[in-house]
Amino acid sequence: MNTSTTSLSTVLAIATLIATGAAIPPAYAQANPETCAPIKAAYPDLAGQSLVVGISPAPANYSATDPNDPSNIIGIEPDLLQSAADCLGFTFTYSKLDFAGLIPALQSGRIDLVAAGMYASDERAKQVNFVQYMLAGEASLVRTGNPKGLTDMAKVCDVTAAQIVGTVENEILDTQSKACVAAGQGPITPLQFPSTDRAFSALGQGRADILLTDAGVATYLADTAPDQVEVGFAIASDFVFGLGVSKDNPKLMEALQASFKAQYDDGSLQAAMGDWGFSEAQLFEPSIKTQ
Repeated sequence: MNTSTTSLSTVLAIATLIATGAAIPPAYAQANPETCAPIKAAYPDLAGQSLVVGISPAPANYSATDPNDPSNIIGIEPDLLQSAADCLGFTFTYSKLDFAGLIPALQSGRIDLVAAGMYASDERAKQVNFVQYMLAGEASLVRTGNPKGLTDMAKVCDVTAAQIVGTVENEILDTQSKACVAAGQGPITPLQFPSTDRAFSALGQGRADILLTDAGVATYLADTAPDQVEVGFAIASDFVFGLGVSKDNPKLMEALQASFKAQYDDGSLQAAMGDWGFSEAQLFEPSIKTQ
């Protein structure tokens, strides 16, 4: 199953709100008491719990720092999670970490959940479980004017790529680099960074030629610095966004999946996607992924 990239126009509209600090209304619907009653009854131990959610805010519409209140996190994931909390009776706080540190923190028990626009890849699912909720889109960022002529992955050879530690884009670039060498061309030189903003800076400063990231992030970043970077090409993938849950906590995983599924069934997940600028093509019935 291939994904469609996030609609650039709708993501751009949300990104503009975030960038300008304009008020952004809640996208989530209040939990339906009738729908929630059996779910809450099935997982009574969650009521009254306070969970710690690990995040690595990125400039996009799945999880971002609220420009009006830096202590607040906005996006589709906080909204879906708040609806689940309303339904199941738990509360949650955020712990901000570098992206690469999220899964280790979850495995060590320092956090209870990961909500960071994370792709539920096969490799990550060997380490933690996922509650999948939406298809993802991939895109490239290149320097303005695309001086290296990078119009598809086949042309990404003998270049320097800004990479974010622990992301699946590294696997894409590694595979392509091997293909370049096999074809007699130069490999891709990686520049590793702990966060999106630092990788973006390297691209904008000309220290890198390309950055692969989520389509929503790419659109936002290109809009913030059009004189430095632009969106290059879309990348077909079968990635799915998911919330990470420890393999030691199957009940939390099952409860979240049940709540997300209820939001899917009553249309509030679809409404949240629309409010946050995601495409209908990204709709995905919430499910559990584990290895």
